[in-house]
Amino acid sequence: MWPIRKKKRTVADNEHFVNLVQLMQDDSSLRDMLLPLLNLDSFNRNSALNSWLEELKLQNAPTEIISALACLVDDAVAAKILEISGE
Repeated sequence: MWPIRKKKRTVADNEHFVNLVQLMQDDSSLRDMLLPLLNLDSFNRNSALNSWLEELKLQNAPTEIISALACLVDDAVAAKILEISGE
């Protein structure tokens, strides 16, 4: 009998993340806020992002926003968004 493998989830499976990317493309103020963050080196981006995420949790921000922003901790995801945004 073959072992059952679960499909590995990617950020593309996170509908909130996909919405964030679409919003970034449509909303220049969101793009202007996120691009400087995404251009930081990994350590500084993650430090700033984790602080922001904690602040959002304390403010009871929607989990969809927190979930989408949490994807940006991944270096490959941050790099891909920069690529998509043309930065």
